[in-house]
Amino acid sequence: MYKKNLLSTMVLSAIFFSGCGGSSNEGVNNVGSNLISATVIDDINASTMLSIVKAKIDPNALNAFGYKAIKIVYKTKGQNDEDINASGLLVIPSATKEYNDYRVSQGQSQFSISMICDNHGTIFANDEAPSNVEVENGMPDYSVAVAATGYAGFALVAPDYIGYGESNGTVHPYMLEKASARASLDMINAAQRYMTDNNILFNGQLFISGYSQGGYTAMALAKEIEQNHSNQYKIMGLAPMAGPYDLKALADIELDANHTMVYPAFLADLGNGYANYYNNNITLDTILASNIDKTTFPTLFNGDYNEYEIHAALGFTENLGFNTYKANKLFQDNFINDYQNNANNIFKEKLEENSVYNWTPRTKINLIHCSDDEIIPFSMSQTAYDTFLANGVDSSNITLTTLPTAILSQQQDLTHPFVHANCAKEAYGVALDWFNKIRIGEIK
Repeated sequence: MYKKNLLSTMVLSAIFFSGCGGSSNEGVNNVGSNLISATVIDDINASTMLSIVKAKIDPNALNAFGYKAIKIVYKTKGQNDEDINASGLLVIPSATKEYNDYRVSQGQSQFSISMICDNHGTIFANDEAPSNVEVENGMPDYSVAVAATGYAGFALVAPDYIGYGESNGTVHPYMLEKASARASLDMINAAQRYMTDNNILFNGQLFISGYSQGGYTAMALAKEIEQNHSNQYKIMGLAPMAGPYDLKALADIELDANHTMVYPAFLADLGNGYANYYNNNITLDTILASNIDKTTFPTLFNGDYNEYEIHAALGFTENLGFNTYKANKLFQDNFINDYQNNANNIFKEKLEENSVYNWTPRTKINLIHCSDDEIIPFSMSQTAYDTFLANGVDSSNITLTTLPTAILSQQQDLTHPFVHANCAKEAYGVALDWFNKIRIGEIK
Protein backbone atom coordinates (compact mmCIF):
# COMPACT_ATOMS: atom_id res chain seq x y z
CA MET A 1 0.00 0.00 0.00
CA TYR A 2 2.80 2.41 0.86
CA LYS A 3 6.44 1.60 0.36
CA LYS A 4 9.59 3.69 0.14
CA ASN A 5 7.99 6.93 -1.10
CA LEU A 6 9.94 10.12 -0.43
CA LEU A 7 8.45 12.73 1.86
CA SER A 8 6.87 15.94 0.65
CA THR A 9 8.40 19.31 1.45
CA MET A 10 5.04 21.04 1.65
CA VAL A 11 4.88 21.40 5.42
CA LEU A 12 8.38 20.46 6.54
CA SER A 13 10.32 23.58 5.75
CA ALA A 14 10.02 25.13 9.23
CA ILE A 15 10.78 22.03 11.30
CA PHE A 16 14.56 22.10 11.56
CA PHE A 17 15.84 24.24 14.43
CA SER A 18 12.35 24.45 15.94
CA GLY A 19 13.30 22.40 18.97
CA CYS A 20 13.62 18.77 19.96
CA GLY A 21 11.71 18.62 23.19
CA GLY A 22 12.88 19.73 26.58
CA SER A 23 15.90 18.54 28.47
CA SER A 24 13.78 16.91 31.16
CA ASN A 25 11.89 13.66 30.85
CA GLU A 26 8.43 14.80 29.85
CA GLY A 27 6.97 11.33 29.46
CA VAL A 28 7.70 7.86 30.76
CA ASN A 29 10.80 5.98 29.68
CA ASN A 30 9.95 2.29 29.88
CA VAL A 31 13.31 0.60 29.38
CA GLY A 32 12.75 -2.94 28.16
CA SER A 33 14.63 -6.14 28.96
CA ASN A 34 13.86 -7.75 25.61
CA LEU A 35 16.75 -6.43 23.49
CA ILE A 36 18.68 -9.29 21.88
CA SER A 37 21.16 -7.46 19.65
CA ALA A 38 21.87 -4.12 18.01
CA THR A 39 23.89 -3.71 14.81
CA VAL A 40 24.83 -0.31 13.40
CA ILE A 41 23.90 -0.25 9.70
CA ASP A 42 24.61 3.39 8.82
CA ASP A 43 26.45 6.17 10.65
CA ILE A 44 26.19 9.35 8.59
CA ASN A 45 27.61 12.72 9.59
CA ALA A 46 25.59 15.93 9.42
CA SER A 47 27.21 17.29 6.27
CA THR A 48 26.45 14.10 4.33
CA MET A 49 22.90 14.09 5.69
CA LEU A 50 22.50 17.68 4.55
CA SER A 51 23.29 16.68 0.97
CA ILE A 52 20.70 13.88 1.23
CA VAL A 53 18.10 16.21 2.72
CA LYS A 54 18.72 18.72 -0.06
CA ALA A 55 18.33 16.03 -2.70
CA LYS A 56 15.29 14.27 -1.24
CA ILE A 57 13.36 16.71 0.91
CA ASP A 58 14.26 20.39 0.83
CA PRO A 59 16.73 21.86 -1.69
CA ASN A 60 16.89 25.03 0.43
CA ALA A 61 17.84 23.26 3.67
CA LEU A 62 20.81 24.78 5.49
CA ASN A 63 21.25 22.19 8.23
CA ALA A 64 20.65 18.55 9.02
CA PHE A 65 21.20 16.19 11.90
CA GLY A 66 23.67 13.36 11.86
CA TYR A 67 22.05 9.97 11.45
CA LYS A 68 22.83 6.59 13.02
CA ALA A 69 20.75 3.62 11.87
CA ILE A 70 20.69 0.45 13.97
CA LYS A 71 19.07 -2.90 13.30
CA ILE A 72 17.41 -3.99 16.53
CA VAL A 73 16.61 -7.66 17.21
CA TYR A 74 14.23 -8.17 20.11
CA LYS A 75 11.85 -10.59 21.79
CA THR A 76 8.12 -10.30 21.22
CA LYS A 77 4.97 -12.44 21.19
CA GLY A 78 2.82 -13.57 18.28
CA GLN A 79 -0.95 -13.61 17.94
CA ASN A 80 -1.15 -16.81 19.96
CA ASP A 81 1.41 -15.66 22.58
CA GLU A 82 4.21 -17.67 21.01
CA ASP A 83 7.77 -16.38 21.54
CA ILE A 84 9.26 -14.70 18.45
CA ASN A 85 12.54 -12.96 17.73
CA ALA A 86 11.60 -9.90 15.70
CA SER A 87 13.51 -6.95 14.30
CA GLY A 88 13.23 -3.36 13.20
CA LEU A 89 15.08 -0.18 12.40
CA LEU A 90 16.07 2.37 15.03
CA VAL A 91 17.41 5.68 13.71
CA ILE A 92 18.88 8.24 16.08
CA PRO A 93 19.74 11.87 15.26
CA SER A 94 22.92 13.51 16.53
CA ALA A 95 23.08 17.24 17.10
CA THR A 96 25.53 19.44 15.24
CA LYS A 97 27.55 22.19 16.90
CA GLU A 98 25.35 24.70 15.08
CA TYR A 99 22.23 23.18 16.59
CA ASN A 100 23.66 23.13 20.11
CA ASP A 101 24.73 26.77 19.67
CA TYR A 102 21.20 27.57 18.55
CA ARG A 103 19.75 25.96 21.67
CA VAL A 104 22.07 28.01 23.87
CA SER A 105 21.03 31.17 22.03
CA GLN A 106 17.41 30.32 22.82
CA GLY A 107 18.13 29.80 26.51
CA GLN A 108 17.81 26.02 26.19
CA SER A 109 20.15 23.39 27.51
CA GLN A 110 21.00 19.81 26.73
CA PHE A 111 19.76 18.29 23.46
CA SER A 112 17.24 15.52 24.08
CA ILE A 113 15.32 13.38 21.66
CA SER A 114 11.62 12.77 21.04
CA MET A 115 10.66 9.44 19.47
CA ILE A 116 8.32 8.48 16.64
CA CYS A 117 7.20 4.88 16.30
CA ASP A 118 6.27 4.67 12.63
CA ASN A 119 4.49 1.61 11.29
CA HIS A 120 4.95 0.81 7.62
CA GLY A 121 2.30 -0.03 5.05
CA THR A 122 1.69 -3.41 3.49
CA ILE A 123 4.70 -5.16 2.03
CA PHE A 124 5.09 -8.65 0.60
CA ALA A 125 8.80 -9.03 -0.14
CA ASN A 126 11.13 -9.33 2.83
CA ASP A 127 13.65 -6.94 1.28
CA GLU A 128 11.08 -4.16 1.76
CA ALA A 129 11.18 -4.40 5.57
CA PRO A 130 12.66 -1.22 7.14
CA SER A 131 15.82 -2.84 8.47
CA ASN A 132 16.43 -4.45 5.07
CA VAL A 133 15.72 -1.26 3.12
CA GLU A 134 18.30 0.56 5.23
CA VAL A 135 21.06 -1.51 3.66
CA GLU A 136 24.71 -1.21 4.61
CA ASN A 137 25.89 0.88 1.70
CA GLY A 138 27.04 4.06 3.40
CA MET A 139 23.86 5.97 2.46
CA PRO A 140 20.47 5.98 4.22
CA ASP A 141 17.67 4.48 2.16
CA TYR A 142 14.60 4.50 4.39
CA SER A 143 12.95 7.79 3.41
CA VAL A 144 10.70 8.21 6.45
CA ALA A 145 13.80 7.98 8.62
CA VAL A 146 15.60 10.62 6.54
CA ALA A 147 12.75 13.09 7.06
CA ALA A 148 11.93 12.30 10.68
CA THR A 149 15.51 11.89 11.91
CA GLY A 150 18.04 13.59 9.64
CA TYR A 151 15.78 16.54 8.91
CA ALA A 152 13.46 16.94 11.91
CA GLY A 153 15.55 15.52 14.75
CA PHE A 154 13.20 12.81 16.00
CA ALA A 155 14.42 9.32 16.79
CA LEU A 156 12.57 6.81 14.63
CA VAL A 157 11.45 3.31 15.63
CA ALA A 158 10.32 1.35 12.56
CA PRO A 159 9.31 -2.27 13.29
CA ASP A 160 9.79 -4.79 10.48
CA TYR A 161 6.68 -6.64 11.77
CA ILE A 162 6.41 -10.33 12.50
CA GLY A 163 7.05 -12.25 9.30
CA TYR A 164 9.76 -9.92 8.00
CA GLY A 165 13.35 -9.20 8.90
CA GLU A 166 14.60 -11.49 11.67
CA SER A 167 11.25 -13.32 11.83
CA ASN A 168 11.00 -13.98 8.10
CA GLY A 169 9.53 -17.46 7.80
CA THR A 170 6.87 -16.81 10.45
CA VAL A 171 3.45 -16.15 8.95
CA HIS A 172 2.75 -12.43 9.04
CA PRO A 173 -0.32 -11.64 11.23
CA TYR A 174 -1.86 -9.31 8.66
CA MET A 175 -4.49 -7.01 10.21
CA LEU A 176 -4.49 -8.92 13.49
CA GLU A 177 -4.70 -6.44 16.35
CA LYS A 178 -2.94 -8.24 19.18
CA ALA A 179 0.23 -9.29 17.36
CA SER A 180 0.42 -6.03 15.41
CA ALA A 181 0.36 -3.91 18.56
CA ARG A 182 2.70 -6.17 20.53
CA ALA A 183 5.45 -6.24 17.90
CA SER A 184 5.56 -2.44 17.76
CA LEU A 185 5.32 -2.01 21.53
CA ASP A 186 8.15 -4.45 22.18
CA MET A 187 10.26 -2.70 19.53
CA ILE A 188 9.82 0.57 21.44
CA ASN A 189 10.95 -1.14 24.66
CA ALA A 190 14.03 -2.62 23.01
CA ALA A 191 14.89 0.70 21.35
CA GLN A 192 14.71 2.50 24.70
CA ARG A 193 17.02 -0.11 26.18
CA TYR A 194 19.56 0.59 23.44
CA MET A 195 19.28 4.34 23.94
CA THR A 196 19.70 4.03 27.71
CA ASP A 197 22.66 1.68 27.40
CA ASN A 198 24.33 4.10 24.99
CA ASN A 199 23.68 7.27 27.02
CA ILE A 200 21.29 8.76 24.46
CA LEU A 201 18.94 11.17 26.20
CA PHE A 202 15.33 10.33 25.35
CA ASN A 203 12.94 12.89 26.79
CA GLY A 204 10.01 10.49 27.09
CA GLN A 205 7.95 12.06 24.29
CA LEU A 206 6.48 9.24 22.21
CA PHE A 207 4.65 9.91 18.95
CA ILE A 208 2.95 7.18 16.90
CA SER A 209 2.31 7.18 13.15
CA GLY A 210 1.69 4.78 10.30
CA TYR A 211 0.23 4.67 6.80
CA SER A 212 -2.27 2.13 5.40
CA GLN A 213 -1.60 -1.13 7.25
CA GLY A 214 0.67 1.05 9.36
CA GLY A 215 -2.28 3.32 10.15
CA TYR A 216 -4.15 0.27 11.41
CA THR A 217 -1.11 -0.80 13.44
CA ALA A 218 -0.62 2.70 14.84
CA MET A 219 -4.22 2.67 16.07
CA ALA A 220 -3.83 -0.83 17.54
CA LEU A 221 -0.59 0.17 19.28
CA ALA A 222 -2.07 3.32 20.83
CA LYS A 223 -5.14 1.38 21.98
CA GLU A 224 -2.93 -1.27 23.61
CA ILE A 225 -0.81 1.35 25.38
CA GLU A 226 -3.75 3.39 26.66
CA GLN A 227 -5.79 0.42 27.82
CA ASN A 228 -3.04 -1.75 29.30
CA HIS A 229 0.21 0.23 29.71
CA SER A 230 -0.80 3.81 30.45
CA ASN A 231 1.59 4.01 33.43
CA GLN A 232 4.56 3.03 31.25
CA TYR A 233 4.27 5.36 28.26
CA LYS A 234 3.12 8.86 27.46
CA ILE A 235 1.81 9.23 23.91
CA MET A 236 2.18 12.85 22.83
CA GLY A 237 0.43 12.49 19.48
CA LEU A 238 -1.14 9.76 17.35
CA ALA A 239 -1.31 10.16 13.55
CA PRO A 240 -2.93 7.15 11.84
CA MET A 241 -3.01 7.65 8.08
CA ALA A 242 -5.34 5.94 5.58
CA GLY A 243 -5.80 2.81 7.68
CA PRO A 244 -8.51 0.11 7.45
CA TYR A 245 -9.74 0.64 11.01
CA ASP A 246 -13.15 -1.00 10.47
CA LEU A 247 -12.14 -4.29 8.87
CA LYS A 248 -15.65 -5.67 8.66
CA ALA A 249 -16.98 -2.60 6.83
CA LEU A 250 -14.17 -2.89 4.31
CA ALA A 251 -14.74 -6.63 3.85
CA ASP A 252 -18.46 -6.02 3.36
CA ILE A 253 -17.46 -4.16 0.21
CA GLU A 254 -14.64 -6.44 -0.94
CA LEU A 255 -16.20 -9.86 -0.27
CA ASP A 256 -18.88 -9.59 -2.93
CA ALA A 257 -18.95 -11.83 -6.01
CA ASN A 258 -19.86 -8.82 -8.14
CA HIS A 259 -17.10 -6.61 -6.76
CA THR A 260 -13.95 -6.03 -8.80
CA MET A 261 -10.89 -6.36 -6.58
CA VAL A 262 -8.72 -3.25 -6.72
CA TYR A 263 -5.64 -4.97 -5.26
CA PRO A 264 -6.13 -8.77 -4.90
CA ALA A 265 -2.84 -9.39 -3.08
CA PHE A 266 -4.15 -7.53 -0.03
CA LEU A 267 -7.21 -9.76 0.23
CA ALA A 268 -5.12 -12.87 -0.39
CA ASP A 269 -2.74 -11.87 2.41
CA LEU A 270 -5.67 -11.28 4.74
CA GLY A 271 -7.09 -14.72 3.97
CA ASN A 272 -3.72 -16.39 4.47
CA GLY A 273 -3.08 -14.68 7.81
CA TYR A 274 -6.52 -15.36 9.25
CA ALA A 275 -6.48 -19.00 8.10
CA ASN A 276 -3.11 -19.48 9.78
CA TYR A 277 -3.90 -17.82 13.11
CA TYR A 278 -7.53 -18.98 13.36
CA ASN A 279 -6.97 -22.41 11.83
CA ASN A 280 -9.54 -24.09 14.07
CA ASN A 281 -12.27 -22.00 12.49
CA ILE A 282 -10.98 -20.70 9.15
CA THR A 283 -9.17 -22.81 6.54
CA LEU A 284 -7.88 -22.15 3.06
CA ASP A 285 -9.92 -25.10 1.80
CA THR A 286 -13.14 -23.40 2.84
CA ILE A 287 -12.41 -19.84 1.69
CA LEU A 288 -10.28 -20.01 -1.48
CA ALA A 289 -11.66 -20.58 -4.98
CA SER A 290 -11.36 -24.12 -6.31
CA ASN A 291 -8.77 -23.27 -8.98
CA ILE A 292 -6.23 -22.00 -6.42
CA ASP A 293 -3.68 -24.48 -5.13
CA LYS A 294 -4.17 -24.51 -1.35
CA THR A 295 -0.78 -26.15 -0.74
CA THR A 296 1.35 -23.61 -2.55
CA PHE A 297 -0.80 -20.57 -1.68
CA PRO A 298 0.84 -19.88 1.73
CA THR A 299 4.32 -19.89 0.14
CA LEU A 300 3.37 -16.78 -1.84
CA PHE A 301 3.59 -14.83 1.42
CA ASN A 302 6.95 -16.12 2.67
CA GLY A 303 8.77 -12.91 1.76
CA ASP A 304 10.18 -14.09 -1.57
CA TYR A 305 7.54 -12.51 -3.80
CA ASN A 306 6.22 -9.02 -4.47
CA GLU A 307 2.60 -8.20 -5.25
CA TYR A 308 3.06 -8.52 -9.02
CA GLU A 309 4.53 -12.00 -8.66
CA ILE A 310 1.73 -12.99 -6.27
CA HIS A 311 -0.89 -11.81 -8.75
CA ALA A 312 0.80 -13.73 -11.56
CA ALA A 313 0.94 -16.92 -9.48
CA LEU A 314 -2.79 -16.58 -8.78
CA GLY A 315 -3.53 -16.14 -12.47
CA PHE A 316 -4.30 -12.42 -12.18
CA THR A 317 -2.17 -11.27 -15.10
CA GLU A 318 -4.32 -8.70 -16.89
CA ASN A 319 -3.44 -5.11 -15.87
CA LEU A 320 -0.90 -6.61 -13.45
CA GLY A 321 -3.88 -7.95 -11.50
CA PHE A 322 -5.29 -4.55 -10.53
CA ASN A 323 -8.92 -3.44 -11.01
CA THR A 324 -9.81 -6.41 -13.20
CA TYR A 325 -10.90 -9.58 -11.40
CA LYS A 326 -14.04 -10.28 -9.39
CA ALA A 327 -13.77 -11.39 -5.78
CA ASN A 328 -15.02 -14.89 -6.62
CA LYS A 329 -11.86 -15.46 -8.67
CA LEU A 330 -10.04 -15.53 -5.33
CA PHE A 331 -12.70 -16.69 -2.88
CA GLN A 332 -15.32 -19.44 -3.11
CA ASP A 333 -18.87 -18.39 -3.93
CA ASN A 334 -20.11 -20.40 -0.94
CA PHE A 335 -17.75 -18.53 1.36
CA ILE A 336 -18.76 -15.15 -0.09
CA ASN A 337 -22.47 -15.99 0.17
CA ASP A 338 -22.13 -17.09 3.77
CA TYR A 339 -20.13 -13.99 4.63
CA GLN A 340 -22.77 -11.71 3.12
CA ASN A 341 -25.82 -13.50 4.55
CA ASN A 342 -24.79 -15.20 7.81
CA ALA A 343 -24.58 -12.85 10.78
CA ASN A 344 -22.54 -15.50 12.60
CA ASN A 345 -19.98 -16.03 9.85
CA ILE A 346 -16.69 -16.71 11.66
CA PHE A 347 -14.57 -14.64 9.28
CA LYS A 348 -16.91 -11.69 9.85
CA GLU A 349 -16.67 -12.19 13.62
CA LYS A 350 -12.87 -12.22 13.54
CA LEU A 351 -12.75 -9.07 11.43
CA GLU A 352 -15.00 -7.31 13.95
CA GLU A 353 -12.84 -8.61 16.78
CA ASN A 354 -9.71 -7.14 15.15
CA SER A 355 -11.16 -3.76 14.15
CA VAL A 356 -9.57 -0.81 15.96
CA TYR A 357 -11.94 2.16 15.62
CA ASN A 358 -14.34 1.64 18.54
CA TRP A 359 -12.49 2.84 21.65
CA THR A 360 -11.81 6.17 23.38
CA PRO A 361 -8.34 7.66 22.82
CA ARG A 362 -7.09 10.04 25.50
CA THR A 363 -4.12 11.33 23.52
CA LYS A 364 -4.20 13.91 20.75
CA ILE A 365 -5.11 12.21 17.49
CA ASN A 366 -4.99 13.36 13.87
CA LEU A 367 -6.67 11.05 11.37
CA ILE A 368 -5.13 11.85 7.97
CA HIS A 369 -6.62 10.53 4.73
CA CYS A 370 -6.86 11.41 1.04
CA SER A 371 -10.46 12.09 0.05
CA ASP A 372 -10.26 10.01 -3.15
CA ASP A 373 -8.46 6.97 -1.76
CA GLU A 374 -9.68 4.04 -3.86
CA ILE A 375 -8.09 1.23 -1.79
CA ILE A 376 -8.81 2.29 1.78
CA PRO A 377 -11.84 4.58 1.44
CA PHE A 378 -11.98 7.87 3.31
CA SER A 379 -15.01 6.50 5.18
CA MET A 380 -12.57 4.46 7.32
CA SER A 381 -11.22 7.64 8.90
CA GLN A 382 -14.61 9.35 8.98
CA THR A 383 -16.12 6.40 10.86
CA ALA A 384 -13.26 6.36 13.35
CA TYR A 385 -13.59 10.13 13.87
CA ASP A 386 -17.35 9.95 14.38
CA THR A 387 -17.07 6.95 16.71
CA PHE A 388 -14.39 8.59 18.84
CA LEU A 389 -16.57 11.68 19.29
CA ALA A 390 -19.59 9.52 20.12
CA ASN A 391 -17.47 7.65 22.68
CA GLY A 392 -16.70 10.90 24.46
CA VAL A 393 -13.40 12.08 23.00
CA ASP A 394 -13.01 15.84 23.47
CA SER A 395 -13.40 17.47 20.05
CA SER A 396 -10.36 19.67 20.77
CA ASN A 397 -8.24 16.54 21.02
CA ILE A 398 -9.12 15.04 17.64
CA THR A 399 -8.60 16.22 14.08
CA LEU A 400 -9.75 14.74 10.77
CA THR A 401 -7.41 15.95 8.05
CA THR A 402 -8.72 15.53 4.50
CA LEU A 403 -6.16 15.70 1.69
CA PRO A 404 -7.58 16.46 -1.78
CA THR A 405 -6.11 14.65 -4.77
CA ALA A 406 -5.29 17.96 -6.44
CA ILE A 407 -2.49 18.73 -3.97
CA LEU A 408 -0.61 15.47 -4.51
CA SER A 409 2.88 16.02 -5.88
CA GLN A 410 2.92 12.57 -7.48
CA GLN A 411 -0.04 12.22 -9.81
CA GLN A 412 -1.49 8.95 -11.07
CA ASP A 413 0.20 7.25 -13.99
CA LEU A 414 0.89 3.70 -15.16
CA THR A 415 3.69 3.27 -12.62
CA HIS A 416 1.80 4.88 -9.73
CA PRO A 417 -1.86 4.24 -10.49
CA PHE A 418 -3.36 4.63 -7.02
CA VAL A 419 -4.23 7.77 -5.08
CA HIS A 420 -3.77 5.64 -1.96
CA ALA A 421 -0.04 5.21 -2.54
CA ASN A 422 0.52 8.64 -4.04
CA CYS A 423 -1.06 10.32 -1.01
CA ALA A 424 1.51 8.93 1.45
CA LYS A 425 4.05 11.69 0.82
CA GLU A 426 1.68 14.49 1.66
CA ALA A 427 0.17 12.57 4.59
CA TYR A 428 3.58 12.06 6.20
CA GLY A 429 4.38 15.72 5.70
CA VAL A 430 1.22 16.70 7.58
CA ALA A 431 1.90 14.17 10.36
CA LEU A 432 5.49 15.26 10.92
CA ASP A 433 4.58 18.94 10.97
CA TRP A 434 1.79 18.20 13.49
CA PHE A 435 4.16 16.19 15.70
CA ASN A 436 6.64 19.05 15.66
CA LYS A 437 3.99 21.57 16.76
CA ILE A 438 3.15 19.33 19.71
CA ARG A 439 6.83 18.82 20.49
CA ILE A 440 7.58 22.55 20.70
CA GLY A 441 4.36 23.36 22.58
CA GLU A 442 2.55 25.19 19.78
CA ILE A 443 -0.23 22.63 20.10
CA LYS A 444 -1.13 22.02 23.74
